[in-house]
Amino acid sequence: MLSILIPTYNYNVEALVSELHIQSTACSIEFEIHIGDDFSCSDVIRNPHLSRMEFTYLHRSEKSIGRTAIRKLLCSKANYPWLLFVDADMLPKDKNYIDNYLAEISKDINESAYFGGYSYPENYDYKERLRYRYGIQREYKLAAKRNKNPYRNIYSGNMLVHKSVFILSNTALENRYGLDLAFSRSLETQKVTVKHLDNYTDHYGIEDNSTFLLKCKSAAKTLRQLYDSRFITANQSKLIKSYKLLEKLKLIGIINLIGWFLNPILSWLLINTKASFVVLDFYKMYHFSSKLKKNKCL
Repeated sequence: MLSILIPTYNYNVEALVSELHIQSTACSIEFEIHIGDDFSCSDVIRNPHLSRMEFTYLHRSEKSIGRTAIRKLLCSKANYPWLLFVDADMLPKDKNYIDNYLAEISKDINESAYFGGYSYPENYDYKERLRYRYGIQREYKLAAKRNKNPYRNIYSGNMLVHKSVFILSNTALENRYGLDLAFSRSLETQKVTVKHLDNYTDHYGIEDNSTFLLKCKSAAKTLRQLYDSRFITANQSKLIKSYKLLEKLKLIGIINLIGWFLNPILSWLLINTKASFVVLDFYKMYHFSSKLKKNKCL
């Protein structure tokens, strides 16, 4: 009935797999757990406890292919019609996490997609990190709020989706950060029914500020490429909407000039202080609007 699919790279998934296995067993359903290792450079994936778990399978890519392609690989291994994707650095917040998803698909067996949302552990040791603060302020949202604009609040690290829907929607194979918008656009284009739930996974993969900032830059560049190729629209992103407004006001040139001059200062502030998210938003806007092809600094 349920295929649980976990893409991972250099992350120990034993606690996650164990919890999902316990919950699925308690639900008395047919299930399987497939772990896809994207050519990790450590041995955390080669855990003997995982291989001894019933209905649990490990698959290792022979080269790094990225999360989107790893998900495609895991989908090809799945034997059941419903796919539960959980990122490696997540843990279910609720002991009824699996049962909550099963209750939803029992109400409606149509080919749909469900998103439980991200939450952040209250006992986390590094709450001052930019990634943690960003997650709390920008990603943690109640389902009622996410459902008001369902295709704009897609977090695929905690997603239950029908296999046929996923095969049609998982089309962006580039190894980049920030492709959830491309996935959400595919769902919207195909008019897939999307429902958001209060069925959270706590996010434990909180990067240091420098790493997160690099990911923000990469995501902004990816967003620009997707937008320029007309793969996504301005309605899917506040960043693009803001860009369109600035473009209409003929301010993009000024943004690029100020951004080029202030970029080192913005980076330092975001890495070393608890700077306002206004600073982060400007940083992302600069990298979205900039036409520079090569920029090795933060």
